[in-house]
Amino acid sequence: MALILAFGAFLKNTACLFDTQAPEDVRWSSVHGDLSDPAACVALRESVTQLMAQTHSPIAAVAHDLHPDFFSTHLALQTAADLQVPAIAVQHHHAHVAAVVAEHGLNQPVLGLALDGVGLGSDGLAWGGELLRVDTGGFNRLAHLQPLALPGGDVAAREPWRMAAAVLHALGATDQILPRFGPVVGEQA
Repeated sequence: MALILAFGAFLKNTACLFDTQAPEDVRWSSVHGDLSDPAACVALRESVTQLMAQTHSPIAAVAHDLHPDFFSTHLALQTAADLQVPAIAVQHHHAHVAAVVAEHGLNQPVLGLALDGVGLGSDGLAWGGELLRVDTGGFNRLAHLQPLALPGGDVAAREPWRMAAAVLHALGATDQILPRFGPVVGEQA
């Protein structure tokens, strides 16, 4: 039995405990929400404690998002140190594709397209819109969308007009931003 304790991402955070020898046996925490909320951070910490209490087998490793500034990453690194086990950093978009691979019980290499927004890349840059080749040994980034400004940071994920404005700006059509979005969003445009 090789148990992995995974700490989830920053937005819509959920933790899980799974056995690499029995991948169908996954124990999920509740959804904690966004880790910008201190209550979600407390809930994650409590869920991790509960997940660890549900097993009598030792945890072999801890998995966390590649981004070093997330609360989930800090908690994962501290937990790994306390347990004296390896901490495994996972690129955000690789995690999405790997989750689909696991959900469908696939064992062969796959091509996956992750279009959920931004995630820290293994090169230290912000990634978004990745075509990945994923296999049991990891992933290769085959292609990606052209990088764009992310106006407002994560707010752009909840207010898609901001990304549309970034596209207009990148296309040299900045003069179209206010006429297109001003009537809908007001002075923010």
